[in-house]
Amino acid sequence: MAEFNGSGRILSAADGTCTGSFGPFVLKTALQPIFGRDRSGALILFATEGLLRVYLNDRPFGTGDFFARIGSAERLAIDVLCRQMHLVNASAEPSDGAMLFLNFDPSIYASNRQIAAAVNRLKAEVRDSTYSTRRIVCEMTEQPALSPARMRYLIESLREAGFRIAVDDFGAESSDLVRVDRIRPDYIKLDAKWVTRLMESQSGFSALKDAVARFRKGGAKIVIEGLEKDFQVDLAWGAGADLVQGYALARPQLTPTDFWQLYQRGAA
Repeated sequence: MAEFNGSGRILSAADGTCTGSFGPFVLKTALQPIFGRDRSGALILFATEGLLRVYLNDRPFGTGDFFARIGSAERLAIDVLCRQMHLVNASAEPSDGAMLFLNFDPSIYASNRQIAAAVNRLKAEVRDSTYSTRRIVCEMTEQPALSPARMRYLIESLREAGFRIAVDDFGAESSDLVRVDRIRPDYIKLDAKWVTRLMESQSGFSALKDAVARFRKGGAKIVIEGLEKDFQVDLAWGAGADLVQGYALARPQLTPTDFWQLYQRGAA
């Protein structure tokens, strides 16, 4: 397994975007829209999510294969680098009040000192961006934290800084209600495979509606993601989702995107 020393760096690309450099790999930002609806029922571009795209020798390289090739010591540096890169690139888009979802991997933080450094760095980078902390949603990926206490410190630090919190992939193998209760997220993103399975039967769809209603009652907005077919989008709205995301609506695009010309803008 190869390990690449150094914390990576940000480079300016010819089109005005920023690209990450990490060892021989080139890291780029893709954005995918998250949609809400206005009072008339029309789609609005509520947010975008920053996604990593990896290239080697100018060819796409799988993100899973990329992370499999690097050492654990590099994961923290890449986690921080990707948020910085996504924030810079999203700031170059005419977002008009839309939110930005940025991923956090809670499993890679070995100490509260590392967490504090990451949160303070993100605060400083947001100050230099076109965003504010209240428009940044820190999305906890489906990776178990090293300890419940450290996870609590991460969430509390982000909240104190003014960021909003999302739980990703609820319904996946290791997700449960305890995780949601501990984090008390502003947004819950439901696992695509779990939702798709529930949508296959009337009883499953009823269970989905019940879950959405329960979480919304608790104060969280519900994002149903991974929607690949139009009828799934209709079912997602019917289940009570606040927000939707998936290929049926829009595929991720490398920045700069044309989303702001294609879709109505504004926060729901």
